[in-house]
Amino acid sequence: MRDFRYENLRPDEIIKERENRSIIYLPLGPLEWHGPAMPMGTDPVLAEVAAQEAVQKTGGLVLPTLYAGTERERSEELLHAMGFGEDVTYVIGQDVPKNTLKSFYFREEVFALIVREYLRILSEQDFRLIVIVNGHGAANQIETLQRLAVEFSHETGSRVIVTGTFGRISEMDDYEGHGTKAETSLQMYVRPENVDLHMLPDGPLKNTDFGINGGKVYALQPNETGTIEKECDPRDASAQLGRQYLDAAVQEIVKAVMGQWEQIQKEDRKP
Repeated sequence: MRDFRYENLRPDEIIKERENRSIIYLPLGPLEWHGPAMPMGTDPVLAEVAAQEAVQKTGGLVLPTLYAGTERERSEELLHAMGFGEDVTYVIGQDVPKNTLKSFYFREEVFALIVREYLRILSEQDFRLIVIVNGHGAANQIETLQRLAVEFSHETGSRVIVTGTFGRISEMDDYEGHGTKAETSLQMYVRPENVDLHMLPDGPLKNTDFGINGGKVYALQPNETGTIEKECDPRDASAQLGRQYLDAAVQEIVKAVMGQWEQIQKEDRKP
């Protein structure tokens, strides 16, 4: 099987792959708190695995994973939905007061500069399609990546698209949550040795305790108990479920990439 990892290839091999199919993937995500049972590298690791599975279906190359991401301060409404009182007024991302370790959140403008440099270099290397695989669901991170994708797609010879690891497997899905059953299942599939559910206590999990929240909290529709919904409980995660989530994510990435690649090919054939 061919080696698609950019860092392992000689210049002539990279050029040959680029000439065969000029697609390159950039997986990224921050080192971020996902609760006491999950690794800090949850987001970038999932982006890396998804990119490596997608590239085998689309052709192209995969860059080394970029361990970088950003977050913003939580709104007053969201903090209230999470169950915090008036004494907690400033929380960045998932770094709630009871966490034992802070996340590696880059300032938004710093994150944008780093990604911009990657895109500049890849454009100068004449890659036609640059695929960002984003493992982090923060709204400001997605907006930053989309803004850069639009800019580079219009101002350079490269097309940039932003994909993610957020594949749904049902209409009633909890993937909008953080550190919940979906993300935990994915980690249990790709890196089971890094997950220890025994680190979570018995009984209800409070939203304010571990920076673990279901999607309803982010939709400002929390339950009355201030605990994680049963359907989102990370203690019910499984590797089998994680495989389903990964398949769904890879399917969405491949669909987006091949759609863009076909469009590029059509444009190249125009007289």
